[in-house]
Amino acid sequence: MVFSFESLSLLYRGVVRLTIKKFMTMDLMVLSIIAIIVDIIGYFASRSELVFFYISLSIPIMLIAYIRWGSKALVINGVVVILHLILYGTSDILATMLYSLSLISVGLALLWFKFVPRNQIKHEVLLITLYFLSAYTLLFLIQALAQYSIGFEVQWVTLLFRHMVNVILGWVILMIASRQEDFMVDMNHYLLKQIEDRKDEGLEK
Repeated sequence: MVFSFESLSLLYRGVVRLTIKKFMTMDLMVLSIIAIIVDIIGYFASRSELVFFYISLSIPIMLIAYIRWGSKALVINGVVVILHLILYGTSDILATMLYSLSLISVGLALLWFKFVPRNQIKHEVLLITLYFLSAYTLLFLIQALAQYSIGFEVQWVTLLFRHMVNVILGWVILMIASRQEDFMVDMNHYLLKQIEDRKDEGLEK
């Protein structure tokens, strides 16, 4: 059987897509595990000496994953929601729903990519800061609403101070990640480029 160049090209693209899909699955699994670990640590930390502070470092992990894989990384939101329901769940259904919604709402950060290329965010401190704070602000407001829904008066200054450590740590994590070469990048484009470069090197040899 004789294969045309077009058939071989389609076969090659299929193999490449499968390779990238496998890498993405493994990468998202690793990032999900990291998100679980840091939030479990944060949960126990907030129940001990740091009882006053809210610590959830899965948020910058989600934001990094969005840059790497786009909307496919929303699976991490689902994992974190399930974890937080186990750790922080209350008997109040409305408060629980709002708290879960606050974690899901971080995914709205994906709207940034309609205006700014994913690979550009890591290069500018202002963009990284706005990318993080826009997602965190929405989460913060929904969690304040959840607090109000169970009958607590929202003390905004206290609530802001309670989240302060989480905001600082999350921003620092994003800044460190942005300084790592080829980490906060669109992985589909990056891997395709790597595969094509190796293919070209092989043809040259």
